[in-house]
Amino acid sequence: MRLTASLLLILTMYCKSYSQEKNCSAFWTGTFSYADKEMPYRIVRDESIQIETNTDTGDELHTSIEWKSDCEYILTYIKIKYPKRDMNYLLGTKIFVKILETNGNRMKVHVKSNVLDNEYEFIKVGNTFTE
Repeated sequence: MRLTASLLLILTMYCKSYSQEKNCSAFWTGTFSYADKEMPYRIVRDESIQIETNTDTGDELHTSIEWKSDCEYILTYIKIKYPKRDMNYLLGTKIFVKILETNGNRMKVHVKSNVLDNEYEFIKVGNTFTE
């Protein structure tokens, strides 16, 4: 029994030494794309504003960012540029985001709002914010 407990302790310590630490602050700012190639969006953000642009149509969603912790934030729609459809009903809508994991230039998030409850993976493609 003592040998089993010792082996379990050693295995736990070994796994913890190789577990991935989240580096959420590396994703607070920059330029991002969805890992899913079916989603043609470019996202640029600084610590307080995010702009998501459809690279096929040019449609834009502008959101404010409120950081709740190092790995959790709330996006609130503040401006919408969709010339072909009226999306202004989204203004003021909040999206709750939790960074689940980071790995190099990739992050996986859980996104929840009154119309969404999904996980997405993003790739950080740059470190600058340009509007």
